[in-house]
Amino acid sequence: MPTAATSTNNPFPVMERMTVKLVREYLEKKHSIIVPIGVIEQHGYHLPLKTDALLAEGIGRLIGERTGMLVAPVIYSSFSGGGLPGTINISPAVMSLVISDTLLSLASQGFRNFYLFLCHGGSENDRALDNALKMLLRTNPAFSKAMIALMPVWKFGSANSGWKKAIADHDWHAGWLETSLVMALAPDWVRMQDLALDPEPLLGMQIEHPDNYQHAEKIVDDPMVVARHGQRPEIKVGVMGHPKSASPELGRKIIEDIVRDAAQKIMEIEAKADGVYKEVRWTPDPILLI
Repeated sequence: MPTAATSTNNPFPVMERMTVKLVREYLEKKHSIIVPIGVIEQHGYHLPLKTDALLAEGIGRLIGERTGMLVAPVIYSSFSGGGLPGTINISPAVMSLVISDTLLSLASQGFRNFYLFLCHGGSENDRALDNALKMLLRTNPAFSKAMIALMPVWKFGSANSGWKKAIADHDWHAGWLETSLVMALAPDWVRMQDLALDPEPLLGMQIEHPDNYQHAEKIVDDPMVVARHGQRPEIKVGVMGHPKSASPELGRKIIEDIVRDAAQKIMEIEAKADGVYKEVRWTPDPILLI
């Protein structure tokens, strides 16, 4: 009779498919885990709402296979900022608590090295997560010997075909890059027959800067009055890029590059992670009084 350890029925490295026994056996050998982070948000008419979480889940699993490292369930609780149907916004503060509590729960079981594989950006989300992780390490004794590495997907891959090229092309969101990746991971989820773009000048504004999907309002236009931000109501699609240039072949190449680079970086860090905190260079932020 086949067991969970046989090649035909081995759920590793996908943690949610594993059993208590299998996770315990893993912890007897390793104390490291990859934590994929995504969101449920608007991705135009041609890509699924799960796009970022799909990338975190699929590419994260491939990195886990390459490194022999457990991969936690993808975290969906993130702040999008978008407001189109299907988008689920979790406030940055709550997102920070969800991720902090997830890491704390894993740390209580014996995990020590956490690799947060971030596949959803957003300026509000990034700032809140960075602050939350710093406070977690600063204030919680459960992390006195734990290490947290924040690994955004856009830091990995080739400059000629991956995120670096997409950023240079201002292909921010639901463009050729993300469309190619979903074509490679879940081709049946892509609906190119429904492809649509917002009209100009809205499309050009969003391609110029990813935060241009927002507008600001004030009751009194004074520098001391806090602005209220929100998605421009005239935006109906929300594509920030050039999805017509996508292909599954390009997606597979980008994924291969990301997995190779991310796995290499993780193994480099793992080789040096001894659980001892040492002083490193730190420069305070500038004092802003004016």
